[in-house]
Amino acid sequence: MTSTTSTQQPMKNKSRTEASESAEGCCEVFYVDEDRVGRVRDAMLSDDLVEQVADTFKVLAHPTRVRILRALAKEELCVCDLAQVLGLSISATSHQLRAMRTIKLVRYRMDGKLAYYSLRDPFVMALLEDGVRHLTGEEGR
Repeated sequence: MTSTTSTQQPMKNKSRTEASESAEGCCEVFYVDEDRVGRVRDAMLSDDLVEQVADTFKVLAHPTRVRILRALAKEELCVCDLAQVLGLSISATSHQLRAMRTIKLVRYRMDGKLAYYSLRDPFVMALLEDGVRHLTGEEGR
């Protein structure tokens, strides 16, 4: 364990209330528990995997994509049907699906001239349902 303390410099031009509010939620001294730090560092994800997870959340951060996932959770849909459900053009729907396909959230199959989309992995719906429960305190709608 490493312990270091530092002396605090007086804060100029700040009232006592402002100083205590700015430090709220922060350590008042510098102290590092090397055992804890080591355990957590050992459990950290690789930089590449962190980037992939962040990219997934970036794609999920778009409201239209959340709606697409909800629709595809109900059943496989062709691009035309999905566009109709969402009230978007086929081009706009295809653009969103392309981004989701890139990070492997959805897959498609051709049936003649129609492209049918479905969820690639149910994990994404579990994640979205958890988000809905977190925000509403209810089961997903």
